[in-house]
Amino acid sequence: MRLFTIRLTSLFVVLILTSCATFNPHFEKPQVSVNSFKILPDGSINPTFEIGLRIVNPNSIPLNLKGMSYTASIEGNKIFSGVANQLPNVPAYEEEEIKLKVQADLFGGIRLLAELIPLRTTSITYTLKVKLDVGIFALPIRITHKGNLSIPKSN
Repeated sequence: MRLFTIRLTSLFVVLILTSCATFNPHFEKPQVSVNSFKILPDGSINPTFEIGLRIVNPNSIPLNLKGMSYTASIEGNKIFSGVANQLPNVPAYEEEEIKLKVQADLFGGIRLLAELIPLRTTSITYTLKVKLDVGIFALPIRITHKGNLSIPKSN
């Protein structure tokens, strides 16, 4: 019984030290940006999009991505969300592009259209939230982009 307790304690200490090693104080959050957006023909009432995300790794260690989840909203209406698990590793000081196939949230899209149908003179707000999973012993990396899309003035 004593041997079991020693082994269990040793395993616990190793797990704690391993997880603490991932908390590098010089670690910078990766940058995630949308670099392509395309509607895919599928004949459905609910459109499917292909979205290209560019992930930039500004660190001296590679990002071994295990999975990701994402959500995009416009004017507070969720337009799409999803998950992906077949992702490339992003080497140190490099970048990779990920292509996601996403299907629009039908009711979120309808609410958005209802808000945008009246003539708008203000900009449109958007939010993109991405959670990158880099392994079982590391905390996920959460990235949120918020911004405004300006509406061209009609003459």
